[in-house]
Amino acid sequence: MLSLGLAESEWPPEAGSYVLLLYLPTPLTFEAGRLATVTLPAGRYAYVGTARAAGGLRSRLARHKRSQKRLHWHIDYLTQQAPIYGAYWQVTPMTLECRWAQALLRLPGADAPVRGFGSSDCRRGCPAHLVRLPDGLPAGELEQRLDEATRQPEIGPAHF
Repeated sequence: MLSLGLAESEWPPEAGSYVLLLYLPTPLTFEAGRLATVTLPAGRYAYVGTARAAGGLRSRLARHKRSQKRLHWHIDYLTQQAPIYGAYWQVTPMTLECRWAQALLRLPGADAPVRGFGSSDCRRGCPAHLVRLPDGLPAGELEQRLDEATRQPEIGPAHF
């Protein structure tokens, strides 16, 4: 079951996949590790990831929310400057990261503004795991797309 929330007490310690929701009121230029300097236009964003390490989703989501952390992943550089306003997650042994990223990229008006952001280890051909969401997208539609992608059979490489 897909869940939504930002309260740490709700986050499960099991492994699973997640979507962080971020909002940029104005364009943002920042250093993103090996991607160097990137610029993101203003808007709402979804970052898709998977938590398999000890502590599962609880540890990974808590890490993403912390302001003091070692900058390791592309998303760490972004969360230093853009607050997370929501998170969806699903406890599952499957890796839903690419399914979800591809489902979000198929939304009319969605795009991947920085090629390779969050997807440097992707083997499914995703252009990025950071998706700029279309303006005016209802929250229910986002949840519906993620839920539909969760129930789909295994996918092959993406073609965007």
